[in-house]
Amino acid sequence: MEYAIEKVFGQETIATFDFSYKIFKNCSFVNSTITAKDFSNSVFQNCHFVSCKFIDCNFQSTVFQNLGLWYDCKFTSNNFSKTVIGNIKIEQLHFSSNNFNKTTFDGTELVDVVFEGKIESSWFYGISTGESLYAMDFFVIKRFKPLKTPFIDFEGAELNDVVFSRGLDLSKIKLPDKSHLKTVMNPMHFFDDFLNECRKVFPDKESKYFCKEFIHRSLFTTDNQGMPMLLIDLNTFDESSDSRVQRIVELLKAS
Repeated sequence: MEYAIEKVFGQETIATFDFSYKIFKNCSFVNSTITAKDFSNSVFQNCHFVSCKFIDCNFQSTVFQNLGLWYDCKFTSNNFSKTVIGNIKIEQLHFSSNNFNKTTFDGTELVDVVFEGKIESSWFYGISTGESLYAMDFFVIKRFKPLKTPFIDFEGAELNDVVFSRGLDLSKIKLPDKSHLKTVMNPMHFFDDFLNECRKVFPDKESKYFCKEFIHRSLFTTDNQGMPMLLIDLNTFDESSDSRVQRIVELLKAS
């Protein structure tokens, strides 16, 4: 892969540059409209997008990492399939009608960001998957790291099988009003009570064990520990042929 280091890309440079399969370090894109460019399979390290418009561009399998800033930009009809957006800051951005599929926001700081359109099978992580969820103090006591609070407007978005976990505080997120999206406050208390309800519905020992394992494996996982609020997409369990799963989902809807 070729390197591009400390370059400033303006409108004229962008028109003739090949952006795919490159490594960009400390580069900037400023006050430009970028249309139908291929950024696929590239790596951006500490790069900045400021006051730009990206239209019909391909970011498939691209990685953004090592800080960086996206500020005051608009992304319209771009492909972010299998893209990893790491520990950068995204502020005052508008995403409209982009393809988010198997996209990972991995420790990204999101402030005043608007999403419109479909987001499918994607992940929003507060703490990067490359980091531990815990911090060690002087006495080697494990404590959860501080939560990250994104400011996101999803009211115009369609969320399908989207996961929010690893140290996120979801209290400042505007969610779409959809019946398949279940919000759970105080998850530890909620699932303790919910497990008791499941025990009443499933009297046999095997089913009780199944419910407990299902909760810890699919609903209140290790990555969700320490979060004050969870978002559960109930549609992700529609294809299950296990009648116990469908009954658990019914109980969740009613709870």
